Amino acid sequence: MKLSILLLLSATQCVTAFVPPSPWGSSAVSQRTTTTSSTSLKDIIKGEEVGGSDFDEGQGGVRLAMESAIKITGTLEKTSSSPPKILDIANPTRYTKMTEFNMEDDDVIKATMESSGVTLICTGTGKEMYKDPGSATEAEITFAPVEAARNALSSTPSASLSNAKAVVLNFVGGDELILNEVLEGAVELIDGLDIGDGCKVNFNSLCHSSFPVNMASVTVVATKGEVESGDEGEGVAGSVGGGEMYFQQGKWWTVIKEDVNSALF
Repeated sequence: MKLSILLLLSATQCVTAFVPPSPWGSSAVSQRTTTTSSTSLKDIIKGEEVGGSDFDEGQGGVRLAMESAIKITGTLEKTSSSPPKILDIANPTRYTKMTEFNMEDDDVIKATMESSGVTLICTGTGKEMYKDPGSATEAEITFAPVEAARNALSSTPSASLSNAKAVVLNFVGGDELILNEVLEGAVELIDGLDIGDGCKVNFNSLCHSSFPVNMASVTVVATKGEVESGDEGEGVAGSVGGGEMYFQQGKWWTVIKEDVNSALF
C-alpha cells in the first residue's frame, strides 16, 4: 500500500513532462478558465504501514522523479496571415540538477553571448491567481506562465526582434508547471513581441521541485539561429550560447547536456 501511494505521488512531480502534446494542432492556443492541482493530494493521502520495513524512496525511481529537472522543448511559428502555430513538441529530457551562473560578472558567459549573437530581450514573472466565482458557475484563474508572459511584455524590450533569425522563450517553474499553460504564455509572447515573419521560435519548459509552486518566469532571448537543438557546446557556456537561460528568484540558471539523466525508472 505504501509503495503504491509513493509511486502515485512521484508521478505528480514536474507534471510539465507528462502532459500530452496539445490537441489544438495547428490552431492557436485557446484560453481556459479552470485548473486543478495534483500535488494537493500530498496533504490528504498518507501512507500507512501495513507490514515489513519502511519503503525506501530510492527504489523504483521515486527519488529520481522527485529530484530531476524535467524539460520539454518545442517550436512555434508566426506568420502575418495566421495565428501562432505549434509545429513540434519533443519528448521530455531529465537532468540531475540545474546549474546557476553569473551573467553580469562571468567574462566567459559574456564572450559566449557576444560570439553566439545571444541577446537578452526581456524577462517576466507570474503567479497563479484565483478569482472567487461567487454566484457564477466557473472560477477564473490566471495561469502563472501566462501572467509571466504578460509581465515580460509590459517591460520595454531591450532590443528589437524584427530582424532576429531565431527567438528562444525559456519558461521555468516548480513541479506544478503545466505544458499547456506554458504554450498559452508562449502564444501571448509571440503575439505581443515584434517578431518578423520567418523567424524561428523555440521554447523551453523546465520544472524543478526547488522552485515555488504556482509561480513561473520567462526569459526571452534572440539568437543568430545557427545552433540546432542538441548541437550546443559543453557546459554552461554551451547552453547559454544556444539561448537557454532562466531567470528565477533573482538568479540565472540553465541546464547542461553533461547532466542529462538517462537512467530508467
